[in-house]
Amino acid sequence: MPVSPSGETKQERRALQQLVLTLAAGSATWDSFKIDDQETKHPLNPTIPGMDCSVDEIADYVSCYGSPIASKKEAEGRFTGLIDELRTVLPSERWQGAETEPRIGSIRSYTCRDQDSDAQIDIDIAPRWSPDEEISYLLTIFGWTAIAPRL
Repeated sequence: MPVSPSGETKQERRALQQLVLTLAAGSATWDSFKIDDQETKHPLNPTIPGMDCSVDEIADYVSCYGSPIASKKEAEGRFTGLIDELRTVLPSERWQGAETEPRIGSIRSYTCRDQDSDAQIDIDIAPRWSPDEEISYLLTIFGWTAIAPRL
């Protein structure tokens, strides 16, 4: 019997799916994320559980920062879970993704790119040091619409 995703997983999947569709469609679709028409930076709506995300409609990107995670193993589990969810919602005929060399300041990196629109989503794990020299890990997601439309 198939296991149905939890409410949090469904919300994460719905948010990632909306993000993917919006990035691929371009900046004209940012209105779907707006909550307050006076601001140029808006919270991502629907939200990705455990992440603080915002949409910058002037620069055409989304930035998400997770809460610090105490163990590397837990951070890697969350990283893998986000990638698995993205693979579930990405149209495989258009989007291609792969783990890449870690970007500056990261220990693991993953990039997805829409072959039609050149939209991109990057997921990273970055170590964070606290004043008492304890290490925690931060997951980030950055998504960009195409810089210039393809002809």
